[in-house]
Amino acid sequence: MGNSGDGPALATVAVPAYNCASTIIPALASIEESIAYLKALRGSMALVEVVVVDDGSTDATPDLVAQFAQAHPHLRLLRQANQGPGKARNAGAAAGTAPIIMYLDGDDLFFPPHIAVCLDLLDQHPEAGFAKTGVRLDEKIHPAWKSGIANSIVINCAVRRSAHDFIGGFFEEPAFQALHAEDALYSALLIAFFAQARSELETVHHLVYPGNAFDRQRAKFQAPPEAGLEAMSEKEQQAHPEVMRLYEERRLALAAKAQARAWQGPPINIAGPRVILGD
Repeated sequence: MGNSGDGPALATVAVPAYNCASTIIPALASIEESIAYLKALRGSMALVEVVVVDDGSTDATPDLVAQFAQAHPHLRLLRQANQGPGKARNAGAAAGTAPIIMYLDGDDLFFPPHIAVCLDLLDQHPEAGFAKTGVRLDEKIHPAWKSGIANSIVINCAVRRSAHDFIGGFFEEPAFQALHAEDALYSALLIAFFAQARSELETVHHLVYPGNAFDRQRAKFQAPPEAGLEAMSEKEQQAHPEVMRLYEERRLALAAKAQARAWQGPPINIAGPRVILGD
């Protein structure tokens, strides 16, 4: 994916979008504000490419994105049949060219410093495979869930493309869609195999709208974590064993791969999860 001939992009922002006509333009505008903030710090050659993947929307989402893209040549729209956010994020990441990948859902927001903070963290800590920042949550959430949400979602994550490729991207199997676990287990694999650079600065806004992924899990997040499977819907409980089997299968395969080949990317964790706190 090109950038109007201006040189290579520093980051790719992949945006999965499904029936979010009422929120997609504010989401994309927040990315543009974050790009402008980055350019104010680093100059006009600090380029970011944006790939929106419409996941089979039946509303005006793709039309709105196409119209928005006319004024933003660094933004590209891809369309696919409805296959879930994991597949959409993978498609967006694959369509980009930058060495750093970021994510924003079509119903959430970046705050202006987000892209710059993430790039600074990874520049300052080349040993880190990914960076994480703080998350603003407006919903009433059980306090014990708050740090877990920040660790598991991906809108506050910037990952080196080499680390994304190593873990195999997001899970795409149907069971993950039922459990809404694609982002959590993507994050879990990153944490398992790579050091993370961390800033507690809240640089993204995770919003709740009727019917979005966060809203569908409202009951779980308002209950204490020890409620476990009881806080899940029947459909989620049925998917849980298959999801955990697939996750463990991939984790073991990655551990074997890490031992079997020379690795040119950021160091792979051997001693367990590692967090590097940013300034």
